[in-house]
Amino acid sequence: MFLEGFSIESLITLPITLVAFIALLCIIVFFHEYGHFSVARMLGVRVDVFSIGFGKTIARWRDRKGTEWRIAMLPLGGYVKFFGDEGPASNAGADVEAARRDDHPATTQFPRPGHEHEVGRGMSAEDRAVCFHFKPVWARSLIVAAGPVANFVLAVIIFAGLLMTFGQMVGEPKVGSVQPDSAAAAAGFEQGDIVRTANGRRVETFSDLTMIVRLSSGEDIAFEVERNGETVRLVATPRRQVVKDAFGNDAEMGVLGVTGDPKAFRFQRYSPPDALAGGVKQVWQIIASTGKFLSRLILGKEDAKQLGGPIKMAQYAGQSALSGFDGDPSLQGVDLLTRLKISLASFISLAAIVSVSIGFLNLLPVPVLDGGHLMYYAYEAAAGKPLGARAQAIGFRVGIVLLASFMLFVTWNDISSLFAVKS
Repeated sequence: MFLEGFSIESLITLPITLVAFIALLCIIVFFHEYGHFSVARMLGVRVDVFSIGFGKTIARWRDRKGTEWRIAMLPLGGYVKFFGDEGPASNAGADVEAARRDDHPATTQFPRPGHEHEVGRGMSAEDRAVCFHFKPVWARSLIVAAGPVANFVLAVIIFAGLLMTFGQMVGEPKVGSVQPDSAAAAAGFEQGDIVRTANGRRVETFSDLTMIVRLSSGEDIAFEVERNGETVRLVATPRRQVVKDAFGNDAEMGVLGVTGDPKAFRFQRYSPPDALAGGVKQVWQIIASTGKFLSRLILGKEDAKQLGGPIKMAQYAGQSALSGFDGDPSLQGVDLLTRLKISLASFISLAAIVSVSIGFLNLLPVPVLDGGHLMYYAYEAAAGKPLGARAQAIGFRVGIVLLASFMLFVTWNDISSLFAVKS
């Protein structure tokens, strides 16, 4: 039946999901835009507007350096507007409109190549000195890259804070059991094996092993395992299966067919230096996993239906915020304060994961994204002059089409998953 599973409980959790989603977006967008903002200020660029959200402004104030800070009606993004911009730095709408005008094609370079005198007309030397578009290419590149970098820094801080505050269960990569008729059984894994390397990559924890396997379905992995004090070499091919993620949702991933030895797991709380190193490691693992997923997607080894958009992000935000209050039997008898801590830790951990993903995607070399701007600036640095205005305009049109198509596709995936017809 259509919408089977939609219940009174869904109506109760919907407001929490929406609030969690908005909070998640505001945190991530703020840090991304603050990255642009802080480096721009550091390099002497005047910032006219810093906005969280789009549409009608519901609150505004001005700081001592003249920047107008805004909170807008639609918290689905944000932008920083530099002095001299025709439109917000992170708002592709201005670029779309400019791209429609043949006489003023949209570019990442302002002023338009060869027309600096038109743009600078009426600008004093003092104005040019604080205008983003008259800064050298290295300065503009740093300002643009600062947004995604801020996303990575935020994630490192969150992960490090969680490791110091809540700690983490760490398991030696020791096999506790081997599932019959699994990829591990076919490869010759045995109980008690300790995995040391996978395709030459060192495996330090059971989580490392899981991360490697889940994005390697259908691919041979050469393992080195320690067995009774000796090194044994095994080759296994993880099988693609539907499993439950941390919130109980179905997810397709590679499965080896081994479980960790419960006796090899221990709880560990980290010192500040170790927590920082752990945070960096987790961020790098997410970046590497995202890159591998995209490469496998392009090669047809992953299902594009796994891509999620804003609806799925909202779903996960709500589930993480309620994770301390779900029906997990292990939570029976747990007091309210502990449940709140579990929910908080789960929510901010999700914020870190999403922050890394957004930072990574923004660095892709697609015009209208930060990576597209950096691509144009790289050409300018190599060629000694900006890419032609017409070429930049075409790039923007292509980038807008790609971005819009991607958003439509992932939103359709979300809707199909959420309102799946069940027999």
